[in-house]
Amino acid sequence: MSTVKYSKELPVYRDVDVLVVGAGPAGIGAAVCAARNGAKTFVFDSAGCVGGMATNGLVGPFMTVYDAKSEKQIIKGIFEEIVDRMIERGGAIHPSEVRSGSSRAGFYIIGHDHVGPFDHETFKLVATEMILESGAELLLHTQFVDVLKEGDRIAGVIIANKDGMSVIRAKIIIDCTGDADVAARSGVRYELGRVEDGNMQPATLFFRVCNVDSERLAAHIKEHEHEIKPFYGPFSWLIREKQDEWDVPRAEVCLFESPEPGEYRLNVTRILDVDGTKAEDLTRAELEGMKQVHKVFDFLKKYAAGFENAKFMGTASTIGIRETRHIEGLYRLTADDVINCRVTDDTIAVMATNMDTHNRNDPGGTYFTLENGPYFGVPYPCLVPKGVSNLLVAGRAISADARAGAAIRMIPCCIVFGQAAGTAAALAIKDGRTPADVDVKGLRETLKEQGAFLGD
Repeated sequence: MSTVKYSKELPVYRDVDVLVVGAGPAGIGAAVCAARNGAKTFVFDSAGCVGGMATNGLVGPFMTVYDAKSEKQIIKGIFEEIVDRMIERGGAIHPSEVRSGSSRAGFYIIGHDHVGPFDHETFKLVATEMILESGAELLLHTQFVDVLKEGDRIAGVIIANKDGMSVIRAKIIIDCTGDADVAARSGVRYELGRVEDGNMQPATLFFRVCNVDSERLAAHIKEHEHEIKPFYGPFSWLIREKQDEWDVPRAEVCLFESPEPGEYRLNVTRILDVDGTKAEDLTRAELEGMKQVHKVFDFLKKYAAGFENAKFMGTASTIGIRETRHIEGLYRLTADDVINCRVTDDTIAVMATNMDTHNRNDPGGTYFTLENGPYFGVPYPCLVPKGVSNLLVAGRAISADARAGAAIRMIPCCIVFGQAAGTAAALAIKDGRTPADVDVKGLRETLKEQGAFLGD
């Protein structure tokens, strides 16, 4: 590839304490909590709204926020506040009310007890209100471009939008891009997918349908429940019977009823060998996902009980990427940590989300449940990348191996990682410390004061 040299003097758009790059689930938690804890906070996103995969990606419901025995809610804090505010607007159902095997749990029995259905438009509204109420400044339609480095710190973040290019300077930056774009541009080391073979979990384009006869659908699935393999969703029997008409590399139909009866989000399409850090791969995934969506809908309309009069509502505005970069942090969460339900004294969140590893070798995905404890902890050092002194990372790109990463990539997890990162950044600025030197005991106390459950 040939190159050109480009040089330009850029204006400084803002000087702030904390800059949050990306306003998806992690970015929402980070921006709100940094601002609430006294930091002058700025958050921007490339999209025209906040929420990331929870809005533009149509991803839902919230995966379980309870312990492994489905007895106690363990993901709380700002996540709980978001849910409560959505419930007040009629746009969500509390996870405590949704049990496994129901339509809102996708008819799954294992790993889907106490999921949280929500309306993505209500999430968008509530999250935007919370950001602005916190005092954080929000800028949309703005793309992250690059970083300016001075030694081991980021001196500025280059952005681009309709106004042109400019620089935001901040004392601490929180990377909530999902793909660790800021960390990667800053020289932080990372693993891309699974190190053993470079495999990354397949991409999915969500879509929505309405006017589904839920009673008829549920009755049909009840008749065939003996045919649902563990960790698979319904309609695998139809796919086997009509395999000549099923041209999607997935052996189940993953569908969840929304708070609005008869309206479903479908997580069915599967696009293999997609590197979500490459624009050409993302483009291919969008186009292939759109083709698969209509194949799936036509198939269900033709053969699935309850879908006879279903209406197509539309696809997500962006492809869903499950996995890309895993940064190298001060601590690396491992599958062994998850399986053995370790909770250390520097834990900033506990969760019991299972290792849900979609892969090309199993059309239903590989699923590992927690058997050795009620939950596992995520240590604060997983959010602190090596090599850059004023950077934190929140969201699915935190420091974890690929299998552990499959257990911490869900939306509620990302929200509370953002809460921890935003709070840590604000405390670091108050105390004149770097993120690596934050008083973790003080951070944990502050998180608990803000409603977080940390396992003690």
